[in-house]
Amino acid sequence: MKFTFNWGTGIFLTYTIFALALFFTVYKSTQYDNSLVVDDYYAKDLAYQEQYDRLQNSALLPEKVKLGWASAEKKVTLDFPDDLAANVAGTAFFYRPDNKSLDWSVPLRVDAEGLQTIDLSKSPAGRWKLQCAWEADGKTYFDERIIDVK
Repeated sequence: MKFTFNWGTGIFLTYTIFALALFFTVYKSTQYDNSLVVDDYYAKDLAYQEQYDRLQNSALLPEKVKLGWASAEKKVTLDFPDDLAANVAGTAFFYRPDNKSLDWSVPLRVDAEGLQTIDLSKSPAGRWKLQCAWEADGKTYFDERIIDVK
């Protein structure tokens, strides 16, 4: 039996290769986790003016919040301004950009000196974004910092 390559064979091979590539692409796309970074992104987008106001309030503080990271002890230290430390309430949110299932938060419990220490020894290694949303004397504030846990 002799095999001849003609127009019909070429068209058949082209469509077959195209269909196989398409099926492979569809299969691979079902294996990818394409979840959103946050579940309620639309509501967060609508409330961005409030977030901008928090950032502006933080920028206007004469003494800024100090977000310290001690990599040896794997501890984060939040040092709030002395004049506002007595009234601080809010949350510290640890955001993991590559895996939202690792995100967690802790309520702010500031001591008399305006300090709070948060232990990250049980957190997996990687890049974290610490987002601190807090309120004092009727004003809201927001500070953030990137932390690389090793």
